[in-house]
Amino acid sequence: MGNLNRMVAGYAAPTLVTGQRRILGFEKPADIEAGVTAVLSPASYGSFGDEGMIQGSRDSIVAASGKAQLFTPGPVEPWTAMGVTGVRSIDGIIALGRMHMDARKLRRLTRAERMVVLGADSIDGAYGIRSISQRVSLLNVAAAQGRRAELANFSFRRNPSSDALTALRRLDKRVRLTARDKNSQRRATEALQRAVGVFPDVAAYMKPGQSAVIDSLRAWVAGRDRPVVVLVPNAHLAAFDGTGYKEVARRFQAYMVALLDAGFAVVVLPHDVREKPGDIAMSEQLMVGMPHDDVMLAVPRNAQEAKGMLSLADVVVTARMHAGVAALSQGVPCVGLDYVDKFAGQFQWYGAEQFVVAWEDNPKPHLVAELSRLALSQAGNAHPSTPDFVKAPPPWLR
Repeated sequence: MGNLNRMVAGYAAPTLVTGQRRILGFEKPADIEAGVTAVLSPASYGSFGDEGMIQGSRDSIVAASGKAQLFTPGPVEPWTAMGVTGVRSIDGIIALGRMHMDARKLRRLTRAERMVVLGADSIDGAYGIRSISQRVSLLNVAAAQGRRAELANFSFRRNPSSDALTALRRLDKRVRLTARDKNSQRRATEALQRAVGVFPDVAAYMKPGQSAVIDSLRAWVAGRDRPVVVLVPNAHLAAFDGTGYKEVARRFQAYMVALLDAGFAVVVLPHDVREKPGDIAMSEQLMVGMPHDDVMLAVPRNAQEAKGMLSLADVVVTARMHAGVAALSQGVPCVGLDYVDKFAGQFQWYGAEQFVVAWEDNPKPHLVAELSRLALSQAGNAHPSTPDFVKAPPPWLR
């Protein structure tokens, strides 16, 4: 049934979007408010990566003296629970069939001058066609209403799905595209035969939090007589390439032992606090049998708190890309355990692509430890600082 639904959606979605584009030729300009940017999250609340992209968007818009409006597919309650306020749902403007947007309802929903859709991983078809069709429709409607429309912050895999490409090729030519890494920029340019800009992942702009939990971790780090590595596991990898939960946990525990043997103290930090895929449970499992003095579990409440914790590390080893973005954007050296081919592009922005290894290559524990020591030695004694390009606004604010 799932394959049938995808097949039907893959045929119907581009057809609906094509028909809507013809109708939009009669659309009147919207009553817009200058300086207001509406940002749509790539998905309903998920990991800290989703939160980082929304918070980073808001922080950079405010820094540019603009006004941000935040939107999400799905309910707003999960965002509110994580401390992200002011998010509104777009579900009320999704039209019949759930593959395109109602132009009149969008006009009533926001007067934003800019409409920015954050693409993240979903734009190449990895997570289905309906969401892509909705976003193409939203951007086409926004452009027809005289708004500045942009599909931004997306990765683009080597092998995008054919129905995703069909839908994306229906994008209005006035819609600007901005990938989040140069590999994705090249692939999207070739696949869509149109100009594609590039800029680092917007989560880099999120400000780190301050809390008692961060202060407690700071005190623990200061009490170590050895460098501290923050290890960020990813239980989601159990479903990736058939690895399995036990094997994922075993590999991360082996990395911990190798890092301890290499002279590091280790902080285990889950970067996704949802019950599924289960990063907290895996992190707790990794602590069993480890030396008490040199290993600590730190569970952040939200993405901002996680970024504050990551700033305290001497080096980070992460299987979550946005934990890497949070570290590197603060000048903290980082080793990335890449999957679905999205880490390398982000690490390139920080001159750290040599510290990315592919998870599917099953990197040996001693290699992860050696890369951690090398990343730390290259950083030297310099105080971590924000890279200059993170201080400049994203292209869609210029």
